[in-house]
Amino acid sequence: MKRVRNFHRTLPGRLLLSLLGIVFVIALILFTPVGNRMMTPVVNLSLTSALSTPITVQEFTLTPNRFRLLFQDDRGNTFSTQGGFSLLTLRMYAHYRLECFQTGGLNPISTPLKMEGSLNGGISSFLIQGNATIWGGELLYKTELHRFQLASVDLKINAIEYEALLHFLEYPSDTDTTLTGEVSLHGFDRRDVEGDISLTTQTHRLTSTPLDEENNTSFDFKSLLADNEGVIKAFHVNVLMNASLAHAGILEPFIGYPLSTPLELNATLKGDKSFLRFKARTSVAKSDTSMTLEILELEPSRLLLDLRHADVEQTFALFSLPAPIKGRVDGSGEFNTTNGELELILMQAVTIPSVLRKEYQITQPLIHFNADITATANLKGVHYRAAFKSDLNRLEIDNTTTHDQMLRELLKSLR
Repeated sequence: MKRVRNFHRTLPGRLLLSLLGIVFVIALILFTPVGNRMMTPVVNLSLTSALSTPITVQEFTLTPNRFRLLFQDDRGNTFSTQGGFSLLTLRMYAHYRLECFQTGGLNPISTPLKMEGSLNGGISSFLIQGNATIWGGELLYKTELHRFQLASVDLKINAIEYEALLHFLEYPSDTDTTLTGEVSLHGFDRRDVEGDISLTTQTHRLTSTPLDEENNTSFDFKSLLADNEGVIKAFHVNVLMNASLAHAGILEPFIGYPLSTPLELNATLKGDKSFLRFKARTSVAKSDTSMTLEILELEPSRLLLDLRHADVEQTFALFSLPAPIKGRVDGSGEFNTTNGELELILMQAVTIPSVLRKEYQITQPLIHFNADITATANLKGVHYRAAFKSDLNRLEIDNTTTHDQMLRELLKSLR
């Protein structure tokens, strides 16, 4: 009993009492109203530093198993969260709410933003889900983290304003297009990404907005996939994509050309770091068209094109060009980084005199014809070989070096 009574005087006793005292002080600082008030300035300073904007903490409460936090920036945008946690299992759950009616500060975009949702999980699996009012539309989202690394993303998009989205991405846009669809991608943590992307658009107004020459940088897979040190780790991807665009012109900021007409596209992206293959099929211009893009070491290396039964007028319209002829066209092509060849077969073609007179200053009657055209491209230019047979004449063209010259020789011969 004497040893027990004198335990506090022994070295182990003093160490134990010191530890209990430290724990008591920490608990007093962390988990009591007095401690919460003492910690509030520290939390305020930490949030200001982490978010790089002035923050005012309006409420901070922390107990051994509960917390509540409310703060706002200097623009009046607010964030609040409350929930619970377990120090034994290292798990937590919480509800959060972000309201940003002013730009800047907590608001990362240039339009009002409202988000609300929940957090739940631990180190092995952590789930973030909720809904957002953003860019004039609605967004439902669910994101899962494994050991604090992104594992999966599920999105449901409803009537997002395409123009506002592109302005956020620093691309030009002048349209009333809205974007709706779903995105479901999984396996980011394993670097084996699989999933589906399905998007549709509605467009009533669109004005061409070409990129400025100073900002006209091409899409780069390497910069997209590289980490902060510029290293690209091994990965595998298998993603299905479906898109239904009311107006293909919304793609101009990415492809550099003002397309027109609706566009339906079904595609897959499959492969790994050393070799990716993008395969797409579309019914554009009433055709059955397939395209394959091969990407070697994250650099486009070869493009294959197969075109079947396309409507010539709608094909011209797709590229925002006046069509001087009607008919059907089949074609195939193969292109690499230095050269390529495109073969076209025009069937049951008919000239359109009014367009020829207005757009090409050529006057001639309505003429029926068939044609075989081969265009060979290299770094020096484009050369054509062609054979035309009409109800008036027959013509062969060899090594014509310009588009206009080839077209004019064809049309003049058909008078």
